[in-house]
Parts: sequence; C-alpha cells; structure tokens
Amino acid sequence: MSLIRKNIKSIIAYTLFSLVVFILFLFLLFPREEIKSRLIYEIEKGTATEIKTKGDEWIFPLGLAFSGMEFTRKGETTTHTLAHIDRLTLDVPVKGILSLSPVSVLMADVYGGSVRGLITLRRDNRIMQANWTNVDLARIDPIREIPAENAGRVSGDLVLSLTNNMPEGQIRLLIKGGKLGKIKVMGFALPDIPVDELQGGIHIKEYTLSLKDVHFKNSDMKGTITGDIQLRSEKGPGNLNISIRFALGEKLKKEYQGLLTLIERSKDREGYYTLHIKGDLQKPAFTI
Repeated sequence: MSLIRKNIKSIIAYTLFSLVVFILFLFLLFPREEIKSRLIYEIEKGTATEIKTKGDEWIFPLGLAFSGMEFTRKGETTTHTLAHIDRLTLDVPVKGILSLSPVSVLMADVYGGSVRGLITLRRDNRIMQANWTNVDLARIDPIREIPAENAGRVSGDLVLSLTNNMPEGQIRLLIKGGKLGKIKVMGFALPDIPVDELQGGIHIKEYTLSLKDVHFKNSDMKGTITGDIQLRSEKGPGNLNISIRFALGEKLKKEYQGLLTLIERSKDREGYYTLHIKGDLQKPAFTI
C-alpha cells in the first residue's frame, strides 16, 4: 500500500512539474511580435484605418496591452483622426490564432470612460460587440469637429460587423449631464442648452449614421431627433440631414422668444416646434 502511495505521489509530482515546464516554455517561446503584428494588421484591415501606438506590453499569460493608441483614416487631402484610446488590452486567442475566426476579449480606457467587448476577426466578416460607460462626449474626436460645444457622459452598447471594410450595426446610447452650446440658428446665438438625459438608437450603414427614436429632455425642454449623419469618406465631406422636434417650458420660451417668432409656422397642434439641420458638417444650415 505504501508503495502505491509513493508511486501516486511521484506521478502527481512529475505531472505538475511537466505542466509547469510546458507553460514556462510556451510563455518563453511564444511568438509575441508575430502575434502583435498580426493583431494590428487584422484590426487595421477590418476597420480600414491606420493605427499608431506609443507603447505596448505583454501581460501574463497571453494578454497584450497597447497605450496611446490612435486610429486615423486618410482622405483625399487630409488625414482624419477617428479615435484615441488611452489603453487597450486584448487577450490573445490561443485556440484561434491559426483558425479563420479567432475571438478576442478587449478592455479599454477611452475618453475618460471604460469599454469591454468581444472581437471576432473573420477573413470576410469582422464582428465587434461592446459596451461602454462614462465616456466623456467632449473628448471624442469626430464630435470635436462639429462647430458646437458638446458635453456629457455617455454609456451604451453596440453590435457592429465589418464586411469588405464597411461597417454595419446598431448603437444604443444614454447621455447624462449633457450640454449644447455655441449654436447659432438663423443669426441668433442660442444660450447654452442643458441636456439632462438623451437616449436612443443609431443604425450604422457604411458611412451613414441614422438616428432612430432619439429622445432628449431637461427641466424645461423635451423632444426627439431623427435623420442621417453622413460621415466623411473617400468620396467626399460629411453632411447632415437631421430634424429636431421639441417643446419648451415657460422659462425657455422667454429666452428663445426672438427665435420662436421666426419659426412659429413650424409649430404643430401639440405645441412642438421643428428645426431641420442640413448641409456640411462644418457649416450646417438651420431651416424650418
């Protein structure tokens, strides 16, 4: 009996030793640089962007972290910055490295908030699922190009597929503590508009964002936003075609009295006004 126990202990010890050696050699001999280059290549190819990073490091056992990540896209005459990510961590999909659809878990610190998601890197169809919390709206690069002051914290989720480098999917978002400022309508400079809450869905199809059932409100205003935002692409500059339907309380009616007089004919039976925003992203025009 003692001999059997001794043999069992030896077998267990040898197995554990072999396992530790295997893990150690796997970690030491793992092709880190090749995998890092492959991940960057796949993300660039899948998103049709160019990626620059300030630094990277491997996290035990097989995680990869990038710092100071910048996504850009070259246009006909200029290069557009699409996003900055302070820190992005990806697990390396060991089982799927040599497969056609490796799946990787990502976590990121971006614009003062956090993101967690999954990326499936298929050859012909790349899929991303993610949710994010507390992202600072004022720091998002494409939004900073819009000629207005935007503020607020954004949470939400998305499901996005990339086929032939063209995105398609859905975003749901919630903005709290927001503000719109430095807006002119028909020559009138509007006072800053607090947005206590804005929520709704956005459909993405190639370079077009379609706003679906987006609602906003504050203590003296409520309304909806519908329409399309055409982002900049290789084919030309972006443009807007958006309708804002809103109702005001007594306080804001006094502040906006001059503007409301000009758009009185857009008022419907329910007491809502409608403004249309059309034209170039940099110089949109407000009409009724």
